[in-house]
Amino acid sequence: MKIFILEDDSLEILRLQLILESIQTDMVVQTFKEADKLLRHVTQPDENNVYLLDIELKKSPYGGFETAQKIREIDSLGTIIFITTHSEFMRKTYEYRVVALDFIDKVLTNDAIKQRLITDFRLIQQRQNLNQNVEVIELESSAELFRIPVTDIYFFETVSDLTKRKISVYTKSEHFIAKGNLKEMEQKSDRFMRVHRSFVANVENIKKFDSKERKIYFDEATYCLVSRKNIASLKKLPREKLLEI
Repeated sequence: MKIFILEDDSLEILRLQLILESIQTDMVVQTFKEADKLLRHVTQPDENNVYLLDIELKKSPYGGFETAQKIREIDSLGTIIFITTHSEFMRKTYEYRVVALDFIDKVLTNDAIKQRLITDFRLIQQRQNLNQNVEVIELESSAELFRIPVTDIYFFETVSDLTKRKISVYTKSEHFIAKGNLKEMEQKSDRFMRVHRSFVANVENIKKFDSKERKIYFDEATYCLVSRKNIASLKKLPREKLLEI
């Protein structure tokens, strides 16, 4: 686990270092008093990265929330924990859309902060263990890297683009544009099947197949098209996976 501390008070830095050492001696801990110096060390997504950020930074062009936003532009997998005296700012994490794991008040005792961090680190480890047991694919947009469980994906659709390197991704909770093409998507999982020249579907999530309209449905309103030549392949799917109408 790699810990990045952003704090402009030397005594608070020392305090956090001692607390972390008492939890686990083999952590890699780096400390920064200025946000831009920290950001130069954020180079790629890594689920082992943990960022302990103060909110108010007197000698930095960015505050803790702005720094967290910039971290998220590069590292979508790391964990952000705010440690600050301003617990009333907790709701702002939603406004800044930075997905923080915890919000720890500096007024707590060292032992209380230690116990909060132990709990947080256990949650991070549990999440990592869960990810190892779930089939996940990585997709990249112009600004973000997404790690999405295959079970959450409905289908991919081509995007009219001269580079032929963009696709629309439809999941259970969102729709976004990512880099890539359908041939690449088809090869990312055995659950993905080319059903049309413009669509690759996750056959595990098909709820209904309308052979007359040549549409496959993933819920009541979400569907993609099927080409004539792929109808036969769809009909070969196990019947419990497909309700044909």
